[in-house]
Amino acid sequence: MKNELRFWIQSTLNSYSQVFFSVYTWFGVILLIMTFLEPTLGLSGLLIVLTTNLLARWFGFDKRLIERGDFSFNALLVGLGLAAYYDINVPFLVLLVTASIIALLLTVLVSGVLLKYGLPYLSIPFLLSFWILLLASRNFTALGITERGIFMLNELYATGNSWLVNVYQSFYQLPIHESITIYIKSLGAIFFQFNIVSGILAALGLLLYSRIAFFSSLISFYAAYIFYWFIGAEMTDLSYSFIGFNYILSGIAIGAFFMIPSVASYLWLVLLVPAMVVITSAFSSLFAGIQLGIYSLPFNMAVIAFLYTMYN
Repeated sequence: MKNELRFWIQSTLNSYSQVFFSVYTWFGVILLIMTFLEPTLGLSGLLIVLTTNLLARWFGFDKRLIERGDFSFNALLVGLGLAAYYDINVPFLVLLVTASIIALLLTVLVSGVLLKYGLPYLSIPFLLSFWILLLASRNFTALGITERGIFMLNELYATGNSWLVNVYQSFYQLPIHESITIYIKSLGAIFFQFNIVSGILAALGLLLYSRIAFFSSLISFYAAYIFYWFIGAEMTDLSYSFIGFNYILSGIAIGAFFMIPSVASYLWLVLLVPAMVVITSAFSSLFAGIQLGIYSLPFNMAVIAFLYTMYN
């Protein structure tokens, strides 16, 4: 019984920390708490993680991989994303279970293909699952479009009373550069949390987990920020849609996980930024025609292409 409880705790928490290539328990705790700053998102994310891990156990997958969060971190992102678009009701919960199945099947499929080449599947299962569900859900009239995010201060007050609102407002009163705000919000946006408090928690968790990972994320993000300014690209890609999390994740992946941290790995972070900016701009324009976000597509394309090149 004790081992079973430990399994469920670890598999749940690792589902959160795995988004940042970590299985550090306290990082998972911080990220789990962060998602509940918007309770509906937090509940949706937790439910889909538990459902996915239960399905993975039922299918008989490797228990160690389940406990490490390998099968469920993509499903977590799908659950958070769906809750960011729709209110929770009975049809939504049915869709959430369906999303869990789709995300799990695509995780197994994509990992099976890419692992043959020694490549990680990153958040590709999330992308495919989320795009499929968003396109399909346009025809599901029983789902209610959420109004969360319109009245941010009201939501923060409902979650943490006045102290959370004060933290939020105090941050904006600090004499800090715009780029710092964008960086912090981009961190929270990885979990579909578009507020300063969530970003601060994610940043603290990342710093607690690994100073190297935190430093690498800053290098990649600021290389992108400077390049956007230099090339005259739309800065709203970073400041409005918070697509900057692609650069943060790529920085952590290459600078602190897949490569040994060194001057060379940090140099690669900077050199990859222009390619990612081009990918981001090109696919943003392409996907705008079908009213879909690109989410983590630039991160996946750049990192997988880079690793494939390095391995060959």
